[in-house]
Amino acid sequence: MPATETAPAAASHLPRRFIPTAAGLALLVGTLSGSLSALFLWSLDRTTALRFAHPQLLLALPLVGVLSVGFYRKFGGEATRGNCLILERIRLRNGPVPTRMVSLIFTTSALSHLVGASVGREGAAVQMGAGLAAAVLRVLRLPRAYVRPLLVAGVAAGFASIFGTPLAGAIFAVEAPTPKRPYWSKLPVALLAAYTGDFVCRAWGAHHTAYAVNVPALAAFLDARLCCGLLLAALLFGWTGQLFVRLHLGIKTGYQKLSRYWWLPPVLGGLLLLALSHLPSMDSYLGLGTWSPCPEAVTITSAFTPGGASNFSWLDKLGFTALSLGSGFKGGEVTPLFFTGATLGNAIAANLGLSTSFFAALGFVAVFSGAAHTPLTGVFMALELFGITACPVFAPVCWIAHWACGNHGLYAGQDRD
Repeated sequence: MPATETAPAAASHLPRRFIPTAAGLALLVGTLSGSLSALFLWSLDRTTALRFAHPQLLLALPLVGVLSVGFYRKFGGEATRGNCLILERIRLRNGPVPTRMVSLIFTTSALSHLVGASVGREGAAVQMGAGLAAAVLRVLRLPRAYVRPLLVAGVAAGFASIFGTPLAGAIFAVEAPTPKRPYWSKLPVALLAAYTGDFVCRAWGAHHTAYAVNVPALAAFLDARLCCGLLLAALLFGWTGQLFVRLHLGIKTGYQKLSRYWWLPPVLGGLLLLALSHLPSMDSYLGLGTWSPCPEAVTITSAFTPGGASNFSWLDKLGFTALSLGSGFKGGEVTPLFFTGATLGNAIAANLGLSTSFFAALGFVAVFSGAAHTPLTGVFMALELFGITACPVFAPVCWIAHWACGNHGLYAGQDRD
């Protein structure tokens, strides 16, 4: 009989003193998740460095795509749904996620980065955190009442440790399943797991990028041009998030209609990514996009400086990412959306004659929070990454982007009604 069915009965025979407290479990999940995130970040740095040192690894794009899709077809089961499954299980409390989610997403994400697929890392970290929480639930044979708090703790710890933003990680874990009705009662558990995960990840030597942002003084927002620029930018950030969701799903659906052969989408996608990467300046949009050995490359960091991105860098990155994920490569969407938003903000600032770093920072959080329908998470991420003075401006921009994205969202497991 499945473990999820026997767990409540088995746990009821345990003396109360042997059932761990929610705080103790949050500390355990945070420690495990932070440690695995540190190992994952190290593996991403190594695989990215190997790709830059050996550009011929790009030739393996179709092969890695086929392996990734094949692994999930053979072993994935429900784990194939990724973050959507996690958010659904948190909402419905209908059991933990499969623990094999941890090994599957770690392996396939690392392989995707090794060959340059344009995928992120948050999806992997959140799935690893939730998978570790599920392992704790099963090993300790805990009652079903522990499912929601433990999965929330796993999501919070994974998000916090991979980005170095514990407040945003905790808010994401309680906001993402039901954006209009966050699970505030689970916030203490999420905070404890998020801060533990972030502390442990840093203790293992993991480092996170620091961004220098020049936030205008409040008096500057009386300027009509700046106010109009902010409103226009907020709408563009939301529409860009919607475009990404539509394009990603459109590519995925198009593959399904065109062919009954499961291996064809990753082969076609890999070959197309390989061809596009050989166009002038297009190799900047491969991989994670956080750093590059080439000084002229467009990266998330370069987007915060004047001339650090072109007018269409955001569209190039969006297209590469939608194609990669739609073709079956594994990873996450959030870091590519950071890249897309920051470069879009760079382009808006350049064309309107406004602060480059400020608009790049706005796009960094607003495109993601709009597409994910997590405006509160965007505000707290801005607070942690760019300082408290940014919050009065970032809050309305994130909410407008969330509204502009409409009913389209990254996560099908959300309840947005």
